[in-house]
Amino acid sequence: MCSSDQRYDVICDPLDLWMVWDNETEEPASFGGQILHGLTEGHAIEVAKIMNELYGNEKRDAARLSSDDLGQTTCRGGC
Repeated sequence: MCSSDQRYDVICDPLDLWMVWDNETEEPASFGGQILHGLTEGHAIEVAKIMNELYGNEKRDAARLSSDDLGQTTCRGGC
């Protein structure tokens, strides 16, 4: 996976076990209180994909909403 534009990525530890990594917090990802480590490569990739679909765009969505609000405010003041 290893793409820096994604929030969640997969990495392999020295024992050839895989984990899902949270690039935003710079620590192993967790779900439901469980750290997502000790996984097979395929499972880690699928979990990271799902996590990116569910939570990966929160920062981007927040920035978009913020700029939309700013745009509306500017339009009201300028119209």
